[in-house]
Amino acid sequence: MCGIFGALDRSGQFDCTDYKRFVELTDLVRYRGPNAGGYLARDGRTGWPERPSNFNVFLGHRRLSILDLSEVANQPLADDDQSWIIFNGEIFNFIELRSELERKGHSFKTDSDTEVLLKIYKEYGEEGFDRLNGMWAFAILDVRRRAVILSRDRFSIKPLYLLEQGPRIYFASEIKQLTPLLTTRRLNERVMSTFLNQGLQDYNEETFYEGIRKLKAKHSLVIPLDGGELQEHKYWDYPTQKNKMDAAEAIQGFRDLFTDSVRIRLRSDVKIGALVSGGLDSSAIAVVAEQLQSGFQTYSAVSEDARFSEEPYIDLLCREKRLKNHKCRMEFGKTIQLLDKVGYHNDEPLAGFSVVAHYQLMSRIHEESDVVVVLSGQGGDEILLGYLKFYFFMLKQYAKEGRLIKAGTEFLASLFNGTCVRQLNFAQAKRYLPSFLPFYSANSNRFLRLPVAPEKEVWEVNGLVQRQMQDIDKF
Repeated sequence: MCGIFGALDRSGQFDCTDYKRFVELTDLVRYRGPNAGGYLARDGRTGWPERPSNFNVFLGHRRLSILDLSEVANQPLADDDQSWIIFNGEIFNFIELRSELERKGHSFKTDSDTEVLLKIYKEYGEEGFDRLNGMWAFAILDVRRRAVILSRDRFSIKPLYLLEQGPRIYFASEIKQLTPLLTTRRLNERVMSTFLNQGLQDYNEETFYEGIRKLKAKHSLVIPLDGGELQEHKYWDYPTQKNKMDAAEAIQGFRDLFTDSVRIRLRSDVKIGALVSGGLDSSAIAVVAEQLQSGFQTYSAVSEDARFSEEPYIDLLCREKRLKNHKCRMEFGKTIQLLDKVGYHNDEPLAGFSVVAHYQLMSRIHEESDVVVVLSGQGGDEILLGYLKFYFFMLKQYAKEGRLIKAGTEFLASLFNGTCVRQLNFAQAKRYLPSFLPFYSANSNRFLRLPVAPEKEVWEVNGLVQRQMQDIDKF
């Protein structure tokens, strides 16, 4: 990952003191990009050369080198001194896009995906972002348009936070880069109340800080430097046209897409590994990666308490598929000690201890190997309806459609076989049950100072497909 920071003044200018502060805020996340740092201060309306004493656009970048490790690929990266880019993420289909652009007459001075991204914008504008297969958060200064363009990937994998203070707009990879710029720090009570009431995070564009928000997934934001209105564009959405296919076609189609997804993520100039938890999602990724790249390294976090350990499943997978695996044993005492450190990096409340275990595993990989990038199975359950709740949403859909016999048969079969129905945990399911929430229950104590209506989309479902999309986007 890399780290970015930017500052715009749409009516005035920044000075030397601002420049020094912006460099410090960029370097505050040096750990995101330890390989190089770059800073640009320009007049975005005229394109005047760098003038740290008199500028209205600042772009700062911390680089983690993955593609094209040379200095020429450092950022901010320029294109004919009329546009500059700072970029966090990776464009997995950059090779195919580069070939397309070369056929259109574009030439390249680096082997990076960053330059491909800049040329895509030059050729197609922000409409070209729909061509990108990847994860990203980036900013482009376009002097010709006298504007800065921000963009975020389809599924909000890469963070991009915004702070607007009158004519001045700031953006960054992490909240901690923006909090020093707040005139007053105030808790967003609505977000905190929903978190305490339903355990939800990242379900909308707000953060736990009043005034700091996130750029929407699937969107780009054009910020005119002459003070015009901000223009938000949705460059992609889920297709409405359904492809009709039988089960065999769907299985083969998914297999082909999955294999290709792993293949293009193995494009790298540094060593890549994978996380293996013993679950289907991470296991499938590791097996396909090993098929594509023999000798692939995998890493696993295992609990010191056998009751919560997935080690038997990890061992079975690695033995059967002959995967090279390295284990990191999670110690409960160390997990508690790391809470403050992980909380600092997270910037917002933790949803569970898995974040701390993940941090421990990442630290061990960094300290004990030369692996720079790891693949993980996060997102598989949202895409493939892998959570327990989806079974009950399915029953709800059957009932809504009047298919009561089908719903009853499924319920009794699950009860008889000891599957989903018997596995239901009301403590975990209450966020989906309005009568169990504090503000919906007449007998519960109102422990929240500010009553806030709960997020209803958690339980209001118009079919499994809609709920699947909501899970990917919000939950």
